[in-house]
Order: sequence, then C-alpha cells, then structure tokens
Amino acid sequence: MVLAFAATIALASCSTPVISEDFRPRSERDTSGRYCFDLDMSDSLASYDISFYTRIDCGAKLFAALPDIPVNVELVSPSGYSFTESVFLAKSSFDIGRPGSFDILTDYRVDCVPFEYGCWKMFLALPDIRGLRGLGVILKSKK
Repeated sequence: MVLAFAATIALASCSTPVISEDFRPRSERDTSGRYCFDLDMSDSLASYDISFYTRIDCGAKLFAALPDIPVNVELVSPSGYSFTESVFLAKSSFDIGRPGSFDILTDYRVDCVPFEYGCWKMFLALPDIRGLRGLGVILKSKK
C-alpha cells in the first residue's frame, strides 16, 4: 500500500515544465538570417505568455544612436498556417546590466490561447545590430 502511494505521488510530480526558455546566438540563425524556435503549446487547459530577451554589448554612444529595434515575427501553426507581424524592442525598455551591456526582457504576448494546440514554430528576424548576442524566447504556460 505504501509503495502504491509513493508511485502515485511520483507520477503526479512528473509533468511538463511550466516555463521553457530557449536562446539562439547570432551564429545559429537560419540561412534567411532568422532566429528559429519551437513553442510547445499542446496543453488545451493552459494560456501562454511569450517573452523575448537579448543583450547588446556596445558603448553608451552607440546604444544611444540605435532606434527601437524592429522584430519581424512569423508564427507557424502545427497544421502549417502562417501568421506574420512586426513588433519593436523599445530602446527605453533596455536596462544597463553593467557598463557596456544593455539587456531587455519584454513581453510579446500575455495570456495567449492558440487556436490550434501543438508545437508551433516561431521565426524572428531583426536587423543586423553590432554587439547583439542573439535572441531568446521564454514560453510560460498558465492554468
């Protein structure tokens, strides 16, 4: 009886992570120059938050001369439907991590409920920015 109870507790504690994080350095862009991510939105009982993060290593003068950074987003559903839009990484949202490093963590979508559950593809394209380390995506599922 104790063994069955322990097995039940062990099985109940095995679940998919609530938060997944994935970072792509500049060197891992595809042949079109895009950062590619897989977003597992399989749980039909969850809503999802999607955030972007990055770091730019450059001097204060160079950073001050940068405009808001455009990001072209393409989302492809599990059945192949494609959705595109452009968003911006607002320069005012960057923090100075240490002198010469500017960090951002910003929400892309909050409480997103996909029209189709499963593994989505996300492709992100940005202009070439000196000092940009790469791009990361955080996917958080909420029930």
